[in-house]
Amino acid sequence: MSELTVTDQTVPREAAPPLRGTGQLLAAQVRYQMLLLVRNPRGMMLSLVFPVLLLVLSSVRRHPDPRLEDALVAGLAAFGVIATAYISHAIGLVTSRQDGVLRRWRATPLPTWCFFAGRIAATALLALASVAIAVAAGAGLYHVHLTGAAALSLLVIFALGALAWAALGTAVTALVPTAQSAGPVLMLTYLPVILFSGGLGSVSAEPGWLATLARYLPAQPVISSATAALNHAGPGLTLISGHNLAVLAAWAAAGVLASLLFFRWDPARPRHAPRR
Repeated sequence: MSELTVTDQTVPREAAPPLRGTGQLLAAQVRYQMLLLVRNPRGMMLSLVFPVLLLVLSSVRRHPDPRLEDALVAGLAAFGVIATAYISHAIGLVTSRQDGVLRRWRATPLPTWCFFAGRIAATALLALASVAIAVAAGAGLYHVHLTGAAALSLLVIFALGALAWAALGTAVTALVPTAQSAGPVLMLTYLPVILFSGGLGSVSAEPGWLATLARYLPAQPVISSATAALNHAGPGLTLISGHNLAVLAAWAAAGVLASLLFFRWDPARPRHAPRR
């Protein structure tokens, strides 16, 4: 043990605690970020409660075709996943940036990648919890039956969807100056995509060009793959088409690249009125 001499007294100096390993740092960050997400009542309401509430309201008017019911459950489960991974995640980042929390995080020894990996992993876990709740509600209300292959397909597609939307949510924070403007900006980019992709039910009389566009947006690949899993349209992970995987991977890569280029750690400076 090293010693530090002060005046004529010898004071022992405790050895510095050993640095945590990468796995321990990441696990601690995931746990911390998960606590922050759970303590956000608005985010929990949007991601966990709202999809189940819509399922309960829709169950009053039963659909004659069970496949439509499967599509409804898949769409509302996707609604909860995207709301968690995109809206709640992005609003949390913007609020932390405005309050100076991100700047303080950046000044710590924690690696930047570990902060984002922990936050996105926690977001994805909460999104998957919303899927489990929505599918369980669908099983009770619509008698949705899951095979092991279907459950695995749902896990894979919703995890990929959550990661892609979390990457996009991280990137879009560069366009949001304050926490007060986060909600309108995010809803403006979120609602049209989820509506035209069938997240709240099938869209009737949809133009051909709009249907084609929706296939290349990051919501319909999640919904269509989840619908196929609930319909048991194929064995194992073949329920997820290569097109859907490619679209989600492309959007995830675009979100990561945009985040690396444009993400801001410091809050926006207030604009002062010119002096007269």
